[in-house]
Parts: sequence; structure tokens; C-alpha cells
Amino acid sequence: MSTTTLTIDIQSYWHPGTGRGSGFHLDALTHAGADGLPRLPGRTLKGLLRDALLRAETWGWAEVPSGTTEALFGSRLKERRGHPDDNLSTPGCLRVGDAVLAPDVARYLASPAGRPLVAGLYREHFSTAIDIDSGVAREHSLRGMQILVPLTLHASLTEVTGAAQPLPDWRHRLQSVFPLITAVGAHRTRGFGRARLYWQEV
Repeated sequence: MSTTTLTIDIQSYWHPGTGRGSGFHLDALTHAGADGLPRLPGRTLKGLLRDALLRAETWGWAEVPSGTTEALFGSRLKERRGHPDDNLSTPGCLRVGDAVLAPDVARYLASPAGRPLVAGLYREHFSTAIDIDSGVAREHSLRGMQILVPLTLHASLTEVTGAAQPLPDWRHRLQSVFPLITAVGAHRTRGFGRARLYWQEV
């Protein structure tokens, strides 16, 4: 089973959303692993990679021949012939893991010496809507969001055993669409999560 490490170099504040808040103070909290450290869920990263591949495939890029997206990440739900209520999907040949901090960094932050530094990875961001006529903040429009400082994360992409035969050049095909992924996490269109993706050098 072959595994390749993808590096996500996040260069601005970012928000890997959870859909949960903290009561009256913050409306949106960030995603964290069982170790309490920040991470970008693999399903989120897979979605970004799939979207970039599908766009390149639709645009007719030579590096991303037809069928690449489905081969690597599977098909969307399909209706099985004769069974309209039974939707199926086909798996791809790649599994995308969560993007996490480098092991040595994570170990240090989990240690007694490093644990007090974890709070420094987080910030709080508040925004409000302004009434265009009065120039005053609209009532009840204040929202608070937990965000993270720029970090470098690493995710494992693994060829799935028993799935369709992996494409021999899948790393090259994915690399060709990395420039299409300019940000990760929520609020990407508002300047959050600016990032650069590249394969980790061995």
C-alpha cells in the first residue's frame, strides 16, 4: 500500500468549521482532533482536491484526462438500474487522511512544556453588519468566530487496497491542479485560509 504526504502551508488566519458554537460568546468553533490540536478534516481536503480535479477535467486539461476524478475519488451517488430508491456510489482508489501538525510539533504541544502554548494557536474574530443608511451596526448582527493562526499541516494520501487499480501517475495529476486550490477552510472568499499545497519531499 503506497502512501504519499501532502503538505498544506496555510498562510493566513483560517477556520476549519465544525458547525458548533460556544454558547453566548462564539458562534463558530474550529475543528480539533482527540489530542486537542488543530486539524483540517480529511473529508474537507478530499472535497477540495476532487473539486479542483473535476474543474480541470471539465476544462479539458491535458494533465487530467477524462475519468480521472472518478478513478481517484469515486463516483457520486448513482441510481441502481431497476431500483430507483437504492442509490449506490463507487469508491475511488485514494483515501485522504486528516491534515495535522508534524509529529514532532504535535508531540511537543501535547507535552507538559508545550501544552500552555496551544492557546496561542487560536484567535477570536468578530464581525457585524452595518446599516447602509445610518452607518451604525445592525442590532443582533454581531458574530464571533474562533480562528487559527497560519500553520503548516500534513495529510496522508493512501492507495486503497482492493479498490480499482490506482493510476500510476495520480500524484502528477493531482499536482497539476494544486494551483486551483488557493485556500482551505471556511470563508475562503473573504481572505481566510490562503494556502499552498505541495508534495512533501522525501
